[in-house]
Amino acid sequence: MINVRLFCLLLLLAVSVKMNAQRNAICRFLQPEDSLMQASGNIPAFTIYKDNYIITGTSFAGGKVTKYNSDAKFQISLRHRLYRKLLPYRLYTFLTYTQKSFWAIYRSSAPFTETNYNPTLGIGRNFISEGRIAWSTMLQFEHESNGRDSIWSRSWNRITFMGIYNMNCNFTFQAKVWIPMMLSEYNKDISRYSGIGHLAATYNNNNGRLSCSVLMVKRGGWNFNANWQIGIAYRLFRQDNQYLYLQFFDGYGESMIHYNDFRRYVRLGFVIKPSGNSIF
Repeated sequence: MINVRLFCLLLLLAVSVKMNAQRNAICRFLQPEDSLMQASGNIPAFTIYKDNYIITGTSFAGGKVTKYNSDAKFQISLRHRLYRKLLPYRLYTFLTYTQKSFWAIYRSSAPFTETNYNPTLGIGRNFISEGRIAWSTMLQFEHESNGRDSIWSRSWNRITFMGIYNMNCNFTFQAKVWIPMMLSEYNKDISRYSGIGHLAATYNNNNGRLSCSVLMVKRGGWNFNANWQIGIAYRLFRQDNQYLYLQFFDGYGESMIHYNDFRRYVRLGFVIKPSGNSIF
């Protein structure tokens, strides 16, 4: 099982090398609306969706680094566009699949302690302004679970709506809200910890080498409580799409099985990014 997962990750890293040329093509050149829509149709049907990474780090629980408070975490995320041509009203449909795994790599048997599976079906639309894609919206049905049964089962389904605003070539803002439904009996209160929506901001410098992101997930309740994730990525080679990646997580809901446990982790590793906006 470990070898299969590693093979998939290495294959994804190899494919991502070809994506860097597309990353800022629309942002660099102002184009007529029809040309941009045609370019959107030429985007590969099968591509990266969210950031794909492998990172390792520790929570520093107990004041020192041990094999019990350190791990590796990796995410694989892909998107498949169901129909290459735009639908009426310039809509497009797509499937996504995201898998996030937690690996106790420093323990004697190096077990995978948790894997979360997140397939979605969605419909989206891009909005053109001043010769560029200024807005993107997505409506999705999402399932997320850890693939386990009995008292270890964790799962929920959501209807989500996401909006992405490209302010300019450097700053992108994202908002997402969801309606949870069909919750597992063992995580009925998951919205209290894993949230009801999120806000995110991403900064990319002019040469495309540095990328910084902040994600805030609003937890349930009327008071100001949130889960935070901060990422800093630096592209190692100008023509490739691999970045050195530092991630900090603080809050609840990092994994399904521990959705109601507070976690604070710092991890370092590598990430490959989608050709357009980073999705959270």
